[in-house]
Amino acid sequence: MKKLTIFALSFFAAAVMGASAEEAKPVNTKCPYSGEDVDAEQVATYTKVVGVCCEKCQAKVKGNVAAYLAKVAKVKAVHVNTACPISGEDVDAEITADLNGAKVALCCKKCQSKFDAEKHASKVVMDNAGNDKCILSGKDIDAEANAVVSIKVGLCCGKCAKKFAADPEKAIAKLEFAKAE
Repeated sequence: MKKLTIFALSFFAAAVMGASAEEAKPVNTKCPYSGEDVDAEQVATYTKVVGVCCEKCQAKVKGNVAAYLAKVAKVKAVHVNTACPISGEDVDAEITADLNGAKVALCCKKCQSKFDAEKHASKVVMDNAGNDKCILSGKDIDAEANAVVSIKVGLCCGKCAKKFAADPEKAIAKLEFAKAE
């Protein structure tokens, strides 16, 4: 768990403090819905915790997200954490808030109304993988070898951004990645 916590906290520290222009670029140049060029103003973040069996698979997923994104999208994790970042209690999967594109679960409506992404980001421990078997090897996952996947997805318009928010996995399955320059 310690490796995951350190990675998650460094991810959130970077997200809260802001990303450089290069980091903020979407991974795609065409909208996954319309096929049109993406609008720089229409960018959504897709974040998920994925269970893997070992550090080797963890490094593969984190090192080349594009290659494994279709498998990542099939993992049914509805939120990234198991403990409420405000109370420390077990979470209710139905009560969530947004944290830079990740769904953070909270224990109750009271904590949901108090949740402030900037203030509580460092308290979120990303430990909720939605899979029991490694997406690469098919072996049982190792709780200390989870991979946090987070990418920026470009869309063409507000209508497509709403579609993405409603069902990001559908868009991810159709995503074509921009070629590296």
